[in-house]
Amino acid sequence: MTKWNVADRRSRITEEAQSQTHAIWRGIGCLLMLIIPVMAYILASLTVSMALTLGWPLPYQLVGMPVMPASLWKYQGLAPILGFIQTQTNLYAILLVTLLYVVLMSSVLSLGYAILYRIIGPSRYGPLDAPPPRVKARSYRR
Repeated sequence: MTKWNVADRRSRITEEAQSQTHAIWRGIGCLLMLIIPVMAYILASLTVSMALTLGWPLPYQLVGMPVMPASLWKYQGLAPILGFIQTQTNLYAILLVTLLYVVLMSSVLSLGYAILYRIIGPSRYGPLDAPPPRVKARSYRR
């Protein structure tokens, strides 16, 4: 091997090591994937119960007990699960509001992270980058 191949291989190794996400950030992302839906479900159940007590108009299809098709009851393994699902009141409304809360929380976290990264993060250009060219073009004439 020539010395150029060795140097090339070393630079590739350091580039791969720098491009990997730190393990702490992966752990935080995993926790957020678990915490956000749970928080959203709790908030949604509170929101739906408050909406019903205050008399907000909710579609009648979303309110009440869910109904399962008769063909699913044929499978004996699904019977306990379907029975539990059918005991949940206002399940469709809660799941819909949960989805809305998940989207809202995720977008707020993404926006906050983007603003924080813009303020604290590294500069756009490194020490070896040239500044963007400042070219003034004349208007086109025939």
